[in-house]
Amino acid sequence: MISGLEIYRPGIGWLLGEPERVILSPGDVLRVSVNVPYRGPAQTFTLYGGMGQRGFFGFDEILVARAALPCPESPDKYTSVSGIVDIEILGSAFTGIGGISAGVNYDLYVKIEEKPEIWAGIDNIIDIAGEDGGSNSTGMLGMMLPLMMLGMVMPLVTEGVKE
Repeated sequence: MISGLEIYRPGIGWLLGEPERVILSPGDVLRVSVNVPYRGPAQTFTLYGGMGQRGFFGFDEILVARAALPCPESPDKYTSVSGIVDIEILGSAFTGIGGISAGVNYDLYVKIEEKPEIWAGIDNIIDIAGEDGGSNSTGMLGMMLPLMMLGMVMPLVTEGVKE
């Protein structure tokens, strides 16, 4: 059912993902293409894509996205319907809250939200590049702390100095 993976990297454009391993960074978009056999009246379903980790208690969704999946009328025979869902890769903050942390072997699955029994997944296909804990937030905090300390110390040092 999952027919293709593409990566949108800001400043570069769309790239084809390798079928065995996809390496993403915060700010990227993972485009998941699917083909679904459909028979029935014309209607629109919701394509639901999730990234996370499959575990003992089920799938731990970390990032999700939804997209419309319009299906044409096809009362007699099955028609192949193509759909796309774009999952934006959001990095986690330095506290580890929100977004996805750097790591390897994340899983991917796509389902039709109105019919959850229709799904497909690929385990251990995604790696998220970067430092654990969100390097962007940590870097900014690392720059701000010395400035804040300087702001607190300067009034003490300049006190009593003649102008």
